[in-house]
Amino acid sequence: MGRRPPLVSTAALAVLFVSCFGPGVAHADTVAGTAFHVDDTATGCSDTGPGSAAEPFCQIQPAADAAAPGDTVYVVGRNTAYAPVTIRSAGTADAPVTFLSAPGDGSLVTVGGKGTAAVTFSGAQYVDMAGIRARTSGTTALAVTGSQHITYRVAAVQSTLVDGTTPVIAVDGSSSGISLTRLTVSQPHGPDFRSAAGARDITLAGDSFQVGGVLAAGTTGIDLAGDTVATDCADGVSLTDGSSGSVENTVALPYGTTTCTGTHAGITVDAASAPQVTADYNALNPSSAGTDYDWAGTAYATAQAFRAGTGQGTHDLDQTDLTIPALGRPAEHSPLVDSADTDAPGELSTDIDGHARVDDPLVPDTGAGTGHDDRGATEFQDPLTVSGIKMGRGYVGVPVTATAQVSNPWSDSTTGFTYAFDFGGGTTVTSTTGSATHTYTQATGSSGVQVAVVVDRADGTRVGAADIWALVDPTPDLTSTVSCATSPSAPDTANCFYNVDFDPYAVTGDRITYGDGSTAVSVTALSDTLKHTYAAPGTYTVTQTITDSGGRTTTTTAGATVGAAFVTAGPERLLDTRNGTGAAKRPVAAGGVVRLKVLGVDGIPASGVTGVTLNITDAGATAAGYVTVYPDGTTRPNASNLNFPAGQDNPNLVTVRVGTDGYIDLYNAHGDVNLIADLAGYYTTTKPSSDDPYLSGLATVVPTRVLDTRDGTGAPKGTVGPGSTTTVTLPKYARGEATVGAVLNVTVTGGTGSGYITVACDGPTPPTTSTLNYRAGQTASNLATPCVGAGKVHIYNSAGHVNLIADVQGVYTNDLAGSSDDPVDPDALSGGPFVGTTPTRFLDTRAGLGAPDASLGAGGTLTVKVTGVDGVPAGASAVLVNLTGVTPTVNTHLTAYGDGSLPNVSNDNLTAGQTRPILAVVPVGADGSIRIHNALGSVDVVADLEGYFG
Repeated sequence: MGRRPPLVSTAALAVLFVSCFGPGVAHADTVAGTAFHVDDTATGCSDTGPGSAAEPFCQIQPAADAAAPGDTVYVVGRNTAYAPVTIRSAGTADAPVTFLSAPGDGSLVTVGGKGTAAVTFSGAQYVDMAGIRARTSGTTALAVTGSQHITYRVAAVQSTLVDGTTPVIAVDGSSSGISLTRLTVSQPHGPDFRSAAGARDITLAGDSFQVGGVLAAGTTGIDLAGDTVATDCADGVSLTDGSSGSVENTVALPYGTTTCTGTHAGITVDAASAPQVTADYNALNPSSAGTDYDWAGTAYATAQAFRAGTGQGTHDLDQTDLTIPALGRPAEHSPLVDSADTDAPGELSTDIDGHARVDDPLVPDTGAGTGHDDRGATEFQDPLTVSGIKMGRGYVGVPVTATAQVSNPWSDSTTGFTYAFDFGGGTTVTSTTGSATHTYTQATGSSGVQVAVVVDRADGTRVGAADIWALVDPTPDLTSTVSCATSPSAPDTANCFYNVDFDPYAVTGDRITYGDGSTAVSVTALSDTLKHTYAAPGTYTVTQTITDSGGRTTTTTAGATVGAAFVTAGPERLLDTRNGTGAAKRPVAAGGVVRLKVLGVDGIPASGVTGVTLNITDAGATAAGYVTVYPDGTTRPNASNLNFPAGQDNPNLVTVRVGTDGYIDLYNAHGDVNLIADLAGYYTTTKPSSDDPYLSGLATVVPTRVLDTRDGTGAPKGTVGPGSTTTVTLPKYARGEATVGAVLNVTVTGGTGSGYITVACDGPTPPTTSTLNYRAGQTASNLATPCVGAGKVHIYNSAGHVNLIADVQGVYTNDLAGSSDDPVDPDALSGGPFVGTTPTRFLDTRAGLGAPDASLGAGGTLTVKVTGVDGVPAGASAVLVNLTGVTPTVNTHLTAYGDGSLPNVSNDNLTAGQTRPILAVVPVGADGSIRIHNALGSVDVVADLEGYFG
């Protein structure tokens, strides 16, 4: 088998020895006999000198030769090895000769050899050597011949380049009273220890044997106690040829993962030795081809079988009970812990590292005796450790707290602990609580600063230490964000989310006002959502003022737009002066006003309604004129809703606020005319008792053409016939359960006769109301707000053949918008509330209002500012505009849009010389303006604001 590396490296041994020489090796300030000193690094050292502290020996050998009973030899550590030494000293039981590593810088004392033993005890008596490592190659490292009462402890014994049969430690048959304790013994291949026939009274306790195992032949009184034996395809402990003694508290396991051949046992005792050997409290994991025990020629694969066959090993563990960790070191809850026999022959009061025996409170005591010994060479210690430091990022001028992270599985008391925190730059803060606070005066940049903590017990013993690298940044400005929104189900309630951006100081005060004169509120969380219900629709300024413990203050504002939600309703006829529906049965005279009750009529709630949307149609006008619709009880505005020539029927969609008495007024300017009004929906701030009808808010979209029978868009190419219903499928964003209504600009063109169309979410049943009346050959448009069913609307044509065009200008969505509860489109657009305004004219090219005093030419586009008009706020999503084209020079159409590219849609379709209005929902551009484009010829443009959407 090839040579294997030692289990413990030189660096690891260095750590072992530095740690061992505290509790393991006593250094007396005075000795009974002479104190000799060895230090070949000292100036003036001499092997012929007196060996004093002032003039030490250079090597150990002359000190050993000079030592007499009661003398002590102190050897100073060095980076290279001392020459091999043969100890022939003869002390007495009361005055042994002692060899110790000298107190100093903690360097290892190593005796090295090549081809010869590093340390040899030859004819020596009563010698105690501690802390002096024996290291050699090619042969035995520690040899004991013809010697009695020798103690060799707290050291490493290592041999390399051996032949596979030469032991690292050899005791000959004429030696007795040999105590080898707390040793780490290793070599690549071969026995770790061998005693020859005739040897007597040998103790191996607290030792770690690595690779070769322990062999004793014909040895009387050999006791193994608390050892860990890791072997590479070899017997762990082998007692043969009539040996006697005990094996207790010992762990035997494989060294590495080599696949072995042959049979090897954790403990082997031959038939000649079995009657004189006691084995108990051991833990065995044999190699892959091995067995637990080979006892008197019989193999036992388990501790249970061993007990049954021999009566030995009553308390032994084997692989059926545990998996022994590497090197046999126990872990928490291991059966090795607190399960050994404290009174076993040779058992030590400390382990291989000099640690005292301790009770693990998490493991029951299953051993014997009065102590808490663990099996094997290592005693599992209190796992109380300092695992780290918890500390946030530091900021200049802001106190930052560091807290020691103490892992304390045994729940030991930490009373009396001191925590010394080093915050870098020479600043140390001592604490008894585990935390300390420091204020940095300058930033560290990307390199950071090292923060460390050292934790000591009251008696000065160290618990542990930890460190981290921390960053210290300039203190950020105090900032916060506020944003407000509404939901369709509560359009008059602002949900205002506020968030204080990161502030290293504590927030000490905040104040939020809602801009409506209500009492200011204060909150404690750094982030939260507050609800506030407004008494009146509009756009309000929400203001938050924050103050922190650093004396800093910041104020943040946000706009909150509240209004009303839309409910699609109808179509239902509320007014028809031709037959007396809703008003007297007679035409409305010039200057006449029709007072129409709308609240509590045809499904409109009796309260909570702020506005209604009606399709207003003139019929049989005796003169060209216009109609203005406005809230009852208010002054008639200087605006128009419906312009018409004599003798024609013309519709226009109108949204109007409702008077406090529940009525609206319809004013006729000229001639006599019959007026018709069909309900299309209403706006309310009150959620109905059920979810049907749905409250919804308007979500603006890029105007999109979804139907054009002239070219086959959205339906077969060709005119639709009389009595037909055309189904229009809306874009994907309008097909989910969140979409309850749509805003469509519908156009008819090229009709073979006169008739009307009705837009609704119902199927092909002929309606009783109209959306748009048309004459043969006429191109006419109107806005419709039908409900939407499964993403579809239907257009009914009453008579003749006609082409149909429909452009989507927006959709009405409910609370499901943007919610995963919508199975069709969880990303459906979220709608905002409507705020009705007093009808206000903001554009008239005839008078130079809002634009130059000039007609809009072919291909021309007007950019008209709307934010700031009658309270329209920055951030409004769309405006509701009554758009009127006045006497174009040729047939043309107007397109209203927000910004970006001109969409392929139309709003107002005009015949040369005609004046015609249309209601339009127009997205507001990023600059707060809308655009109005004229296709052909020239035309004057008038626009009246009806309201806006949040």
